[in-house]
Amino acid sequence: MDSLDKHFRQITRPAFERYGFAHGELVAQWAAIVGDDLAGRCWPEKMNWPKGREAGNRHAEGATLIVKCDPGAGLALSYETDRIAELVSAFYGYRAVAVVKVVQAGKARQQQAHPEPAQAPADVVTRVAEQVAGISDPGLRDALCRLGQASLTRAARRHT
Repeated sequence: MDSLDKHFRQITRPAFERYGFAHGELVAQWAAIVGDDLAGRCWPEKMNWPKGREAGNRHAEGATLIVKCDPGAGLALSYETDRIAELVSAFYGYRAVAVVKVVQAGKARQQQAHPEPAQAPADVVTRVAEQVAGISDPGLRDALCRLGQASLTRAARRHT
């Protein structure tokens, strides 16, 4: 059985490579890599590799990481560029970033609030619980319950 991660990487690789990222992990794990404080003030936009080099080539000279920030945060972030380069390079395991360039965005990035999922109706909860009752792994059973409840609730909302 193939993992979803393998297929996800194959599907998203062209999009991430267009922006110079070898994989999407840098974008997806930004807060874990640089910390919540920096992640709240800036986000990775693009990696520019020296000519003739490709993303993910460990023997390449370090890339220029372009990070965008909210208006007014650029000066403060310019003092943190060495630290950002070190943190990102540590994440990759080699000196992936030589220079960090801070660019102020035209307008503030909208923080995407993750809405609370809709409460599943009682009949959906019961039906899903019956279908996954035979699964012995409690973690897997709970995850499948949440997935099934969310899917059936969303489908029911679309049809009403």
